[in-house]
Amino acid sequence: EADSLWVVKMFYSFQDKMNLYLIMEFLPGGDMMTLLMKKDTLSEEATQFYIAETVLAIDSIHQLGFIHRDIKPDNLLLDSRGHVKLSDFGLCTGLKKAHRTEFYRNLTHNPPSDFSFQNMNSKRKAETWKKNRRQLAYSTVGTPDYIAPEVFMQTGYNKLCDWWSLGVIMYEMLIGYPPFCSETPQETYRKVMNWKETLVFPPEVPISEKAKDLILRYCTDAENRVGAASVEEIKSHAFFESVDWEHIRERPAAISIEIKSIDDTSNFDDFPESDILQPANSTEPDFKSKDWVFLNYTYKRFEGLTQRGTIPTYMKAGKA
Repeated sequence: EADSLWVVKMFYSFQDKMNLYLIMEFLPGGDMMTLLMKKDTLSEEATQFYIAETVLAIDSIHQLGFIHRDIKPDNLLLDSRGHVKLSDFGLCTGLKKAHRTEFYRNLTHNPPSDFSFQNMNSKRKAETWKKNRRQLAYSTVGTPDYIAPEVFMQTGYNKLCDWWSLGVIMYEMLIGYPPFCSETPQETYRKVMNWKETLVFPPEVPISEKAKDLILRYCTDAENRVGAASVEEIKSHAFFESVDWEHIRERPAAISIEIKSIDDTSNFDDFPESDILQPANSTEPDFKSKDWVFLNYTYKRFEGLTQRGTIPTYMKAGKA
């Protein structure tokens, strides 16, 4: 029910015997994953803009008392003006437990790898990453590329894990692929857990010392991570020297968004076709223990329920 400009709004919910449906705000600008796949890399100026807006978005949910834990390009959506909004709070502390941590933690019992993917040049890494990226986005397990090592260790973590994820995204924007990408999620997991050896910058893709320093301060031990003191520590970093934090959402976006109509979905990646599984015939719904929490669950944000054919106020010109 948050009214933050930095968070995707939920307007309505309903359910049938099988599913709970959440009706969310439509952001026609697409997501950062699709943008990065189109652009390969971003300039430092564009990276500064998107990372700065994401800093404010992450801080807005931290102020509400939540840890996102799943910050990645797929969850950075762009509104009609190209500004960032944060989505997908399914792994937020306070909502539900991560279902992936146990999966990756079990991989520690497997034999160590030789990190052979690290020997690829930057161009080949970028090509391999782009080839596998769509499949990873739609898999049930996902990818550990953006998850902080302390989350996997399950020895305790806090909101600082979200800043690690932002550092990985910043690296991907500038280099063309995330620092721990591999040909398998298992290999990626091992690289994340051995980040002191595997976090390197390819010499053939030069970036500024300010950018490199910020990435290294994001992707480090939690106690030494930028933002440990406060978000002001991040905002005062030299990489953000020219950012007008108070008015960033009022300025033009770093990359303009073309919107052809109110229901234009061309800025999103094509969702893969899949067979719809039909439930087995049953006279009574088979309620499981996990289903009871959703009984009579309902939510209505009435500003989202407009008269048919009218444009919601949040989508009108000039609205963020």
